[in-house]
Amino acid sequence: MNARHLSFALTTAVCLLSSSAVLAKPYRAMVTRTASTTRPGNLELGLRYQGFFSLEQGKSLPYHQVSPSIRWGIVDNVEANVYFEVLGIGTPGENNFQVAFGDIPLGLQWTFLEAGPLALGAYGRVTFPTGPSDQDAIQPLLSDGTWDIEGTLIAELRVTKDLRFMLNPSYLHHGTRDRGSRADFDVPDALQLAVAGTYNINDQTLVGLEVIGRRYFEPAITPTWTNNANQVEIIPVVRRELFPGLVLEAVAGIAVTPDLSDIYNFRVLLGGTYEFDLASGPNLPTKNPVKKPTPPKKKPTKR
Repeated sequence: MNARHLSFALTTAVCLLSSSAVLAKPYRAMVTRTASTTRPGNLELGLRYQGFFSLEQGKSLPYHQVSPSIRWGIVDNVEANVYFEVLGIGTPGENNFQVAFGDIPLGLQWTFLEAGPLALGAYGRVTFPTGPSDQDAIQPLLSDGTWDIEGTLIAELRVTKDLRFMLNPSYLHHGTRDRGSRADFDVPDALQLAVAGTYNINDQTLVGLEVIGRRYFEPAITPTWTNNANQVEIIPVVRRELFPGLVLEAVAGIAVTPDLSDIYNFRVLLGGTYEFDLASGPNLPTKNPVKKPTPPKKKPTKR
């Protein structure tokens, strides 16, 4: 199944499926932020892989990212998160392949309004520049070794217990790349708009579709990508909860505009998260759960 058919299938599933199940997890979209936060006193550990690919040889960004993450609920409707990014630059197995430590984004979300089906929140993030800033092919949204600041408004409409729509307008401030002996490069700021719809098929499975649009204030977004200011990506989403708290997710982001497809045609995102109560610790399932003995059946009395 190619990317276009996969996107159509998931969109159809979101539109046609209906269910009367209770509010189910997983509830997050893959990239777009939801107004639902991690519960107070809970910790969510995550691990995500991103790979960028092209259908034309030589166009694909030679970049792979593995990102462990931590989310924790501070109080009701307030959560913090931190990511640690590890980069693989080049093609694994070839001589030019190298591994580098990436940037460290630290964020805070506050959902300040929940009125009926509508929820509103705000998200702020600061990225500490610990990644390689001399790699000109890495686009600004990845670990490019610059101080970055993000401000995002979050709107969520919970149409039913299973169907949600999310809207994330964002301002993205990017810093300056230190390119060593070469001239520094001032990465332009950008406006971003993310729209998503998610649907819980049942208590364990969620499908969704996201559209991410981005507009940089200058056409040159890196020294390599000099005319790539307008970027739109479609992201079909599939999430599955294996057991309470443990969620696996998989998507394939598809570049829509030429400015983005010049950099990559599609990206693969694979990940998993596990949320648990810090007070009681992780509660992993056992292979042979202890079953309560069933009481013996009463014999019928003779008359």
